[in-house]
Amino acid sequence: MDINLLLSPQESPHATPAPPVKPAKKTRKPRTSKVSQPSPLAHTTLPPSTLPHDAVVQAQNAAPTSSAMGPAVLGMHMSASIKSPVDGAPTSRQPSTPGMDTLADLASMQHHQQIARANAGGLRSAEIYEHPTSSAAILPALQAMSRPSVSSQRRGGSYDMAMTDRPAETPSPRRYSTKALSETDLQTVTQLVEYLAANPFAYDSHVQLIQILHQGLLNHSHVQPPASYDLLQDLQSARETMSSRFALGEDLWADWIQDQKLLASSLEDRISVMELSLKGVEEEPGSTKLWLAYGQWMISLYEQAHPHDQRVSGMVTIPARQVLSEEDRMVAREVFGWPQMMEVWKRAEQETRWRINDSHLVWDIWTDLLMLELASSPLQEAINDTQYHFINRLQTPHATWDQTFVAYSNFVSRYDNAQYEVTMVTANRLGLDAKQTFSMREIRESKIMRASEKNDKDAELKEYSDYIDWELSQSRKKHSFKFELANAVYQRATLRFPSNSELWEGYAMFLVEEITTHSRRDMSALPVLDKATRHCPWSGTLWSQLLLSAETRNLPFPDIGDIKHKATSTGLLDAGGLEEVLKVSTAWCGFLRRRAFHQDSTDEDMDVAEVGIRSAIEDMDNTGRTKYGTEYQGDPEYRLEKIYIRYLTQSRNWEGARESWRKLISKKGDSYDFWLRFYLWEMNTWSKLVYIETDPNGGGRPFKPTEATKVLQQALRRPNLDWPEKIIETLQHHCEGNEDAEELQSSVAQVFKARRAVQKRREKEAYEAYEKAKAEAFQPHEQAQQDFASFQDDSQIPSKRKREDADEAGFSKKSRPDVVESTELQVEEQHLAAPPILKRDRENTTVVVKNLPPETTETRLRQYFRDCGTINSLKLMPEVDGRSATASIEFDSKEDVLAAQTKDMKILDDRAIEVQIGSGSTLYVCNFPPVADEAWIRKKFQRYGEIVDIRFPSLKFNTHRRFCYVQFRLSGDAQSATELDSEDLGDNLRLLARLSDPGQKKQREGAIYDGRELYLTNLDWNTARADIKQAFKKYGYIESVRVLTKVDGTSKGIAYVVFRSKDDAEAALEMNLTTLGNRVLNVSISTNDVSKRKQNRIVTSTSTSQHGTASPPPYMNGDTHSAASPTPSTNSAGQSKFSEIQSRTLALLNIPDTVNDARIRALTEPYGELVKVSLRPNHQGAIIEYKNETSVGKASLALEGHEIAPERPIRIGTVSEMNQHKAEYRSDRILVGAAAKTTNAQLQGPAPVRRPGQPGARRGGKGGLGIKRGGVGLSGSRATNGEGKDAQMIETEDGEEKGKVKSNADFKAMFLKKDGA
Repeated sequence: MDINLLLSPQESPHATPAPPVKPAKKTRKPRTSKVSQPSPLAHTTLPPSTLPHDAVVQAQNAAPTSSAMGPAVLGMHMSASIKSPVDGAPTSRQPSTPGMDTLADLASMQHHQQIARANAGGLRSAEIYEHPTSSAAILPALQAMSRPSVSSQRRGGSYDMAMTDRPAETPSPRRYSTKALSETDLQTVTQLVEYLAANPFAYDSHVQLIQILHQGLLNHSHVQPPASYDLLQDLQSARETMSSRFALGEDLWADWIQDQKLLASSLEDRISVMELSLKGVEEEPGSTKLWLAYGQWMISLYEQAHPHDQRVSGMVTIPARQVLSEEDRMVAREVFGWPQMMEVWKRAEQETRWRINDSHLVWDIWTDLLMLELASSPLQEAINDTQYHFINRLQTPHATWDQTFVAYSNFVSRYDNAQYEVTMVTANRLGLDAKQTFSMREIRESKIMRASEKNDKDAELKEYSDYIDWELSQSRKKHSFKFELANAVYQRATLRFPSNSELWEGYAMFLVEEITTHSRRDMSALPVLDKATRHCPWSGTLWSQLLLSAETRNLPFPDIGDIKHKATSTGLLDAGGLEEVLKVSTAWCGFLRRRAFHQDSTDEDMDVAEVGIRSAIEDMDNTGRTKYGTEYQGDPEYRLEKIYIRYLTQSRNWEGARESWRKLISKKGDSYDFWLRFYLWEMNTWSKLVYIETDPNGGGRPFKPTEATKVLQQALRRPNLDWPEKIIETLQHHCEGNEDAEELQSSVAQVFKARRAVQKRREKEAYEAYEKAKAEAFQPHEQAQQDFASFQDDSQIPSKRKREDADEAGFSKKSRPDVVESTELQVEEQHLAAPPILKRDRENTTVVVKNLPPETTETRLRQYFRDCGTINSLKLMPEVDGRSATASIEFDSKEDVLAAQTKDMKILDDRAIEVQIGSGSTLYVCNFPPVADEAWIRKKFQRYGEIVDIRFPSLKFNTHRRFCYVQFRLSGDAQSATELDSEDLGDNLRLLARLSDPGQKKQREGAIYDGRELYLTNLDWNTARADIKQAFKKYGYIESVRVLTKVDGTSKGIAYVVFRSKDDAEAALEMNLTTLGNRVLNVSISTNDVSKRKQNRIVTSTSTSQHGTASPPPYMNGDTHSAASPTPSTNSAGQSKFSEIQSRTLALLNIPDTVNDARIRALTEPYGELVKVSLRPNHQGAIIEYKNETSVGKASLALEGHEIAPERPIRIGTVSEMNQHKAEYRSDRILVGAAAKTTNAQLQGPAPVRRPGQPGARRGGKGGLGIKRGGVGLSGSRATNGEGKDAQMIETEDGEEKGKVKSNADFKAMFLKKDGA
């Protein structure tokens, strides 16, 4: 027994331990060493670790390394030879032996022997990693050959436990020289070697050094023989050094093997490459790349040894310099046989079988070799084995299942053609589950592949994490969960991200759960955990799980002790913090305690446990005080102390355990949880002793739990106890149930006193909390007052100050003192504004699916492609011949399109479909005639190919938009249609037709977007355009002024002023809050807010028909001098009456928001001369004013029910009815669930047909119940006042009608008239 196993690495004595003294042991049963058997996880692919550079340096600086190894490697195969009597278990402890005295003496010397931490050699138990397919098993003839070793250090570093006691040394610093590297690279090599000499566990530095030296070898081999490379030995040494400390990983192993292949010139060199390849796949058994390199090298060796065997001729290329001599070939024939080569490929297939993404790379080559072997010897047994090989593969999920099925079909047709149909039907049935399993995972595989191709590590890690979570969420009851697939994903993830401790910890817990919960007792987590600790040696969770797994597998005590020593000897564990060290110490001490009380334990085991646990506690205290000083209060959960107390309790050392509890009071005495645990321990101890011992003064009666009572009473005396109420409650219940009347009465008084003290304490704490909160709340208020005072000072500055002064003050020129209270709220609202919604990119997110079955429905397609992503829209088009159909599917993102491409050539209802990207099939068309509709566009472009869709923009927010998108079925048709670009359409219109490219979209231009337009409100109604221009012209050149007017021509008090430059507009903001006319003017920069601009109103003077006039350009916004408000018709008094205008006006309802004013004008003008056309897309309508009443009747009769767009019949109604309708909700997205139910169907009820009054007819109607005579009808008389005149009607801003409010004089006149009558 070595005491160094029980001590921490810092305290291990450097000197040789005292000679072992054979103690007089108590006889016991022999302890058999159970070696773990190989399991399906015994060769998991785990890449090298990458500990953060800073953590490594910190750990190395904190623990200087020593060239001497700590304790020598323990006897890994040592087995106990001490026999015990047949009866077995001990009944009582024997006195300490001389050997135990030696252990105790060495333990007492710990704090006097602070020795530097020794380097760990990355040793691993041969019992864990021994594999039946070793080099000796595969190539037994090699054992008799005398050949140079590849690297004794390499074999020892990972697999041979007879290696040296420490890892290979880093090359000594020196000056490096070679023509294959630049001077910069050589300087970097020198610096790296020097750094690694001081920090031997810096993983990144090891990798960088090897990569530079490897690149030098490649550069050198292009011009000179590889063996003449000056730094070849340094490269070999660097690789051996890193391999002895870390796992190299797939890429470094592949480079090493490839370099050795370049250097191989003799038979011995070839054998060395073979051995190196074998060690690479043993360390990374899940790597397809390494297995391919190993297997192809074996084929190369076999082909060189058997040049006349045509079975493998030409499978690999052999350089001329590697051709064997006749003498070497004779030796090689005895070594490299067909069975040895096939054994390598067989194991490669087994190790990579569940890598569903690339396992076919290995399987295909192995199958080719099997078929060659079968062709040379077609025995029935071999045929049956090959058939089983195919069937097993077809039942395994993989990416090339269809190719495997074709290969099996060829095999059956050649060797079992008579049963071909039955066999293939059976094979297809057996493989259905595998096909479905891969199909469910194909999308996730494609996402991982895309992230890897983009070299986006974060995205790839997220995809792997999501993939793992999805695998683990599969149902076991429904047999959806497959352990092999989940395990393979974990292997691949840890291979790609070897230094991610969370992945390794999740992998370890997954295996532990499978072994313990799901009864997979035939496998072991030891190999995976050991690799995990080599990759992430700073993870205490992984080391603790490794110790627990070693204990459950009943490994010998020296082996488990060596694991603990490796965890704490490098200093890398300290880089993770004391918590990680505590995890390892807790697992180690727990093991020692359980081992001490095992049924086969001895007194020596108990003493070893006590010394080890006490040593760990002292070591953690010393380390904590060294790192954190006097502030260190120990482990908050006192895990090691609890283990020690448990040990003493099991040893029946009640007083020792009680004393350990009391020692913790100084550190944990303010925690109620500590006192409750102490109390429960006392009660548990009392329950064990109550019937063993009796109270000597009680006449044989069981004694009371006095110690437990004292614990609770002592807890109440702690002034800073965090939850005294819980202790008070516990004490009260305890005394009521266990103490006598006297003690109960005393406890009642104590509880009363304690509750009063707690009440005062809580009141004090509440008051202090209130004062603190009050002070914190007062600080922002005080600051706000200071800011307000500062703002008041700034507000005294004259209005015409320079702009830079305003910028320094932090306020806009249009800020007002009376709205300062809302400033903070406005800023907050800006921060809480919703992020902009990205627009759809149909051109790049659409796929075209061809060769669909003609009976395919849209629902079936959505179900088939729903796992690819969100489907925005889908259009299904049958082919002309009726034998198939084509679909256009728009997805939500480009990634979804890539996922959908994986469906290409897949089977949908017994039909192999084609999936192609639909980009380049959409045209952007504009500058067509204003009256052009969908029919015009379709007629213009249909000769170039089948048109899938035509989309016009919505005019809700801009009525001047005039363009559309034309989507063709084929991209070639769209390309051909671009020949219409620049075609002259007449009326100064030249058609624009180009391929749509959202990436080339230009920013909107114009006064509103340039910030050159001012928005004026509260304008005096008598202020004319000239008055506004005169007031603002001093700030710069004015392009236009527009005053909004009502129907009767009077001003609305709103105007827009457009300057030539943005600076002029900003300077004109000085007019804000100034007087113009009889009102205080409000001036601000104009925005495209629909509620303010009312830009959906188009007023057109139509005294003369203007069919050829194009819609005004967007940047004008209809604001030109020529676009004057129409001159309304007037009566003899010069003012238009509303009733007359109403009789000449009708409203068109159910107008799509894609129809512009030109189309409305063209539709309504044939029925009479127009005065005004007002388009209202935000109400799905338009207002039409004719010059005479008869035109209204004609238009109403002709346009009622007319379809202005497919399935959109026009309805005739009033302006009030139109204003009740909301804006149209248009979406071609596929809506499901609640969204589909809430979609506005936009269906509108029929409106009555309004007819004009007939000449000479009586105005007004008879009237009826609730209807005033003459109150209805287009030409009927309106309500009259007392004088018989028409009550004046006005129009609100939204176009609603409202009667003039009567005054008191009007009502008085009505009463007088009634009395007179």
